[in-house]
Amino acid sequence: MIRFFQLGFFIGLIFWSISISWVYEAINFYGAGSLLSFFMTALIICYLSIYFGLFGIAIKYFEKSKLKIFILPSVFFILEWIRSWMLSGFPGQNLGIIFDYFWGLLPIIGVAGTSFVIILIICILLEKMRMAYKLSISSILILLLIFGPGHYQEGGSEKLRISIAQPLSNDLYVLKEITNNTDTDIVVWPEAVSWYNENIFSNINEKTIIGGFFRKEDTKIYTSIINSSTGHTYDKRNLVPFGEFQPFGDLLTPISNFFNIQNSSLTQGKYSQNKSDWSGLVCWEIVFNSTFVNRVKNTKYIIHISNDSWYGDSMPELHLRHARARAVESNKWVVRSTTDGISQIISPRKEESSEKINRGEIGYISHEITLNTNDTWYVRMGDLPLLVFSFITLLTALIIDFRKKYES
Repeated sequence: MIRFFQLGFFIGLIFWSISISWVYEAINFYGAGSLLSFFMTALIICYLSIYFGLFGIAIKYFEKSKLKIFILPSVFFILEWIRSWMLSGFPGQNLGIIFDYFWGLLPIIGVAGTSFVIILIICILLEKMRMAYKLSISSILILLLIFGPGHYQEGGSEKLRISIAQPLSNDLYVLKEITNNTDTDIVVWPEAVSWYNENIFSNINEKTIIGGFFRKEDTKIYTSIINSSTGHTYDKRNLVPFGEFQPFGDLLTPISNFFNIQNSSLTQGKYSQNKSDWSGLVCWEIVFNSTFVNRVKNTKYIIHISNDSWYGDSMPELHLRHARARAVESNKWVVRSTTDGISQIISPRKEESSEKINRGEIGYISHEITLNTNDTWYVRMGDLPLLVFSFITLLTALIIDFRKKYES
């Protein structure tokens, strides 16, 4: 059992070392220095690798179970779910998001459910059963992933022309100049460009700005998306540990002081917030399944704003991939504006998406989107159906194993 944990842990070390190199860049950005940044990144990699180790234990423990082909995908799904909220959550890099040609079932089961199906296919192919059964069942599942409804969704009939701005910095003069050059009534600005007040929209030619701002409410400080015309606000709920809040209260204040972090006392937004016809997600909120489903439900399109400048070179591409997956999951356009890239107006149908504003470029894009009030099955139900199935499957397997040991 220990050997299987060690093997899983070792595979995890390799996977996470490749996948989250941006964590080192993010920590080092705040002045921790190379050595301490490396040490903290290594700790995070080791923590995440534990989940791979636990999956290795499950492979060994249930190797003789008749329900193995369902148990292992269930365990994998549960582990990814726990990882998404444990210690404030680290939900990115799901197996189901790696291969976009496997996104056929995203509108039904989402990215996490796609991870479940991929593990299920592997278990079927490795199971001792007739080759004809293996190939037929696994082929059907693969075809659903490749040619499922996620690749052939229809858009809404209502249309809207909208622009995104990418200023490279939080220079309001540059942002206003870009905004005035656009040919649309609505312009999306990136995350946290300034403190919010109505005066910052002076010298802008009769346009609605939907952008990221800091706002103060009594003694609380939020980082939010605000509509300049209506005042509608979405407050960021999934804050970045250390960068935006202290995960363990005052216990780690000396570390935050060492990093010289100025925004480590932001207030967490509520889970349920008043909605507009658009839904707003700030930065890595887009990778949290529960936040995404709750925020997007019953809205027409999605605004995603971010500042990826402190994440290094690898994170912006991954962030964009998550935004693309969310468009397919919800069958709603994702209008993504970032400070220095990568910005894009993303359709659930890849060929309809706008061009990208790449990293380090300044400018804007205007594009026509279609609005969709209908929610996909995944947006309506989230991960709950598969989560219930996975727990029931695991519990059943454990009860059967316990009864066998008791009877013997």
